[in-house]
Order: sequence, then C-alpha cells, then structure tokens
Amino acid sequence: MPGTAAGSSVLHDDDDDDSKLTSQQRDLVETLRDVTEDYRSLDEAMEDGYKKVTGCVEKAGVGAMGFHYAKNSLIDAKTDAHHPEILVYMPNRHGRYKLVAVEFLSTAKKRPVIAGVKFDNGPFPKTFALHAWVWRENPDGMFAAYNPDLKCRK
Repeated sequence: MPGTAAGSSVLHDDDDDDSKLTSQQRDLVETLRDVTEDYRSLDEAMEDGYKKVTGCVEKAGVGAMGFHYAKNSLIDAKTDAHHPEILVYMPNRHGRYKLVAVEFLSTAKKRPVIAGVKFDNGPFPKTFALHAWVWRENPDGMFAAYNPDLKCRK
C-alpha cells in the first residue's frame, strides 16, 4: 500500500489502544476526533483555511509524520483541543489523503502540557509541538511524534 507499511491499521472509536490512556487523555482524544471528523476530508479542511505547509515528513529508521496542513490564524501561545493548529494527512492505497493525526503547535514561553502530556520541542525556534494520532494507530503511542508504520512515497 503506497504511503503506509503493510499491516498498519486505522483507529476506530472502539479501539482498545485507548485503554492505555488516562481518562483525561481519553477525553482529549474523543474531543479531537469530534472536532476533526469533518476534516477527514482534506477538501473540508482546505475550505476551512488549512493550507499545506510541508511535504511528507519522514525520519529514516523512525517512521513518518505525513503531510502537514496548518491554519495559521490558530498558531499562538494557547492550546485549544477544539482548534488544533495542524492536521496531518497520509495518502491511502488509492492516493486519497486521509487524516491520521493532529498536531498542536504553540509559541508559549513555557513548555505546554495538555491532558498530562508535555509538548516536544517544536519545528521552529521558540515553538513547542505535540502530535495526537487520533485517526491512525501508532505502535509508539498516541502522542509520539513519528509513526513507525508509515513511510513517505519515494
């Protein structure tokens, strides 16, 4: 399957992987799934102002993140689960882009925490970021930066 490793699977709302999360983290994931349901269609996300900001991001030996689409008006020091700054997509076997994760991007002065999860250093100076793999299973965990089951097309 282009864009994904064989055997990878898509998360569903009743997936057991959520049982590894705290109740606060499960609530966050549920909120993120609710607010991004319409964005599973890339066209809907683009109509709402999300724009492509990266090609497919991959790190050799670690996995991929995917294609990032950001809504610049949301990027600030605040973290709001109802308004994720970045949506992350990967093409399925038919080449259609599917939402796999959301990413919070913050310009806060101190490292943010949401649902007990600390943000990583961000992709730009003085930024912090956190991925949430709400639409794609990630064997490295819901909040890992990269997904080892994904790889970018060459």
